Amino acid sequence: MPKTVYKDTRLYPVVLHREGDVWGYHNPDFGGGGAATYVDALAQAQDLLDSAIGAYSEGGEEPPLPTEPDDIDADGGKVAWLPVIISNAAERVAITLPKSLLSQIDATTDNRSAFFTELARERLAQT
Repeated sequence: MPKTVYKDTRLYPVVLHREGDVWGYHNPDFGGGGAATYVDALAQAQDLLDSAIGAYSEGGEEPPLPTEPDDIDADGGKVAWLPVIISNAAERVAITLPKSLLSQIDATTDNRSAFFTELARERLAQT
């Protein structure tokens, strides 16, 4: 049976507030952090949302719906709505590797895509 592919764009809220020299950001569902500038805070919040939602999609789970506007406690901050694409679609990419390296990879796995996906996740988790 073919896999059902879905794609949707949702707007998730992020509360932004300034505390001294730091711009804090917080999403009610996925947490937050801080950055030196407002623009950096928005960018980091977008990365947080993309990563969190991506983990749900890759795991075959439905991510939580965005928090409703009436349920957001801005506590003196400003609310920004950031777009996140919800999708389980895969994308084919072409890479070039030395044949000797490819042979070593093939000796350890019968699924190159899964191998590179796992390797990429491990590496990105370290950053």
